Amino acid sequence: MMRLGRESTPNLAGSAGQGNRMARGASAIHTAHERWISGFEEITRRARERFERRDWQGAQADATARLALYRIHLDGAVADVRDILEDAVLERTLWAQVKSRHFEGLAGRSDAEVAQTFFNSVTRRIFSTVGADPAIEYLDPSTPASAATDPDLVERYVCHAVDAAVARAMLQAYPWSVPYAQLERDAEQVAALVRDRLAEGRATGPVTFDMLRPVFFRNKGAYLVGRVRQGDLTLPIVLPLIHAERGIVVDAVLMSENEASVVFGFSWSYFRVAAPRPRAMVEFLSSIMPLKRLDELYTAIGFNKHGKTELYRSLMQDLERPEARFDFAEGEEGMVMAVFTLPSFNVVFKIIKDSFGAPKNTTRQAVMDKYHFVFVRDRVGRLADAQEFEHLEFPRRCFPDALLDYLLSVAGATVRVEGERVIIRQLYTERRVTPLNLFLRDADETAASEAVLDYGNAIKDLAAADIFTGDMLLKNFGVTRHGRVICYDYDELCLLSECRFRRLPQPSSIEEEFAAEAWFHVGEMDVFPEEFRAFLVPPGPARDAFLAAHGDLLDVELWQGVQRRLSAGEVVDVFPYRRSARLRRDRDR
Repeated sequence: MMRLGRESTPNLAGSAGQGNRMARGASAIHTAHERWISGFEEITRRARERFERRDWQGAQADATARLALYRIHLDGAVADVRDILEDAVLERTLWAQVKSRHFEGLAGRSDAEVAQTFFNSVTRRIFSTVGADPAIEYLDPSTPASAATDPDLVERYVCHAVDAAVARAMLQAYPWSVPYAQLERDAEQVAALVRDRLAEGRATGPVTFDMLRPVFFRNKGAYLVGRVRQGDLTLPIVLPLIHAERGIVVDAVLMSENEASVVFGFSWSYFRVAAPRPRAMVEFLSSIMPLKRLDELYTAIGFNKHGKTELYRSLMQDLERPEARFDFAEGEEGMVMAVFTLPSFNVVFKIIKDSFGAPKNTTRQAVMDKYHFVFVRDRVGRLADAQEFEHLEFPRRCFPDALLDYLLSVAGATVRVEGERVIIRQLYTERRVTPLNLFLRDADETAASEAVLDYGNAIKDLAAADIFTGDMLLKNFGVTRHGRVICYDYDELCLLSECRFRRLPQPSSIEEEFAAEAWFHVGEMDVFPEEFRAFLVPPGPARDAFLAAHGDLLDVELWQGVQRRLSAGEVVDVFPYRRSARLRRDRDR
């Protein structure tokens, strides 16, 4: 399954100069990684100050800036290694020894697995490796560090009865430069809700709280994350904090695996959280969200590149099963992307087609730019995160003939077959969801109504984040396993602030009224909300529910009002839990 590259004979073999170059090359990669981590941690540390000062725009700018750091320092590492190794830079035998020297430098590192991924990024950039090359890449996961033996990660509280005192102690353990607005009231409500939840589990005995010391920051929220244990019962506990005008308040108490999973979901921006021992933190998070793969948790805490590494490892392991076969993804065929999936793996694989039929007027580069747009924007829980992979190699046996023939016919410039290997030059991965149009086709009336209501919420949440989905057809949205509606089709996305929302002009004659095409000028960025009615929701009770709740989407005033708020610099509240979960809904912002 893994392709081994051909060995080459190094022209520096056995020389002292070779050993010095290997050591310098490994050191240059370590140094670049350290610089990236240093910048990554510096921006992460600023999250607390942004929250305390209510500097929401600064927080958003930091989130975007942190995403750019990896490529900057990767570029620097590649340039330095090329300068050091010179003509020998493509000699694989030498690189195997560079890897050995690099491995020696990992001793004692608490983030060794992340450093290994950085090394892989360097070698893949230099060699454009197809598949994976164990001689010059780290393929096996590092030995995990147990969170249970990491006293710096977890603060433990043990009590025989959950009362306001223990809740207060937990809240006060996190130092803030601003006060809690109503600490006693919040502590009492937290304790009461925890007691109620434990009572449902019918467990007995002492109660243990294991609270992660680092605070998880994202958008306008700060999250205290831990677990509660009583007898055989283990529950997550997530306390979202908001900084209202009167001070910091606890906004909710989330104590189910589903609620925690949504908080750490794939459609949100990455957390800014101090994680000098990322594997230990991921292990702890996995203990409260066992259905999430390691790659999802690494990505959620900001190590998205290592998340890619873990995703690749999981995928390759799954493909080792003799019965593993890719298949067409459910839903209508897209005009821009060819999409397939692996039924046993909750991911879809998306390949840009060679050409796009009318009315699509875009290019391959423009599509890639849209995916980058999604990567750097605040996704507010409504856009699926996507990982880009290059030069992947899969066993030919994993592709049914019909699927492979289809991929070769629509994306032959990207997909090729070499013997028993299928090589894909570039693809994107996203979490698999149920297309909204298919969900509504099969759902009962209650589930359908809930889905279309959240569909309207998704459009409005994205608008508030300065994102206009453009093509709002139901087939471009999907329903997650938690019932949340997200958008996963990106080729029509744009900044909402750049759109021009207009009312449809009234015709002045019968000829204008019945003209086959618009009789008035329509600019490239012109949008007419009155036209949305035709395709937003199909007929039936769900449509009535949608229009009752979201009929204002057809009104130009709603869109222009959002543009005015964006222009004024407003950052809206969008949180990863239902309004009904909030402790109080009348707080100042």
